[in-house]
Amino acid sequence: MEVNPATALIVDDNYFNRDLCALALEHVGYNVSQATNGIEAINILQKQKFDLLILDLAMPELDGMGVMREIREKNITHKMSIIVMTANPHMATNEIDMNVDFVIYKPIDVNEFSRLAQRITNRYARV
Repeated sequence: MEVNPATALIVDDNYFNRDLCALALEHVGYNVSQATNGIEAINILQKQKFDLLILDLAMPELDGMGVMREIREKNITHKMSIIVMTANPHMATNEIDMNVDFVIYKPIDVNEFSRLAQRITNRYARV
């Protein structure tokens, strides 16, 4: 019996943050896609379903809050979990808390992030 891996989209304008998250997610079995900004993320989300969205808040062109608004307006959540990443604790607002599953602060702890991703992966293990 073959298990389909969980899928994740990482959205961050910083290559190193995307790469670090991708390595941690791939380590626990995710198939990972990446986007460098919010506009690219929305385009990808309209074409493909994901189990997990890792979303940076501070990005050029369309920031993380804009992505969350677009997701709600276009109803493209597909039951995916959303993890918001930010280096600025003051950006974690009530609006964000109401619309995401987890908020993590940069720099991320790779081991902690992997454990969180593994717990989420277990929710999406499917045959």
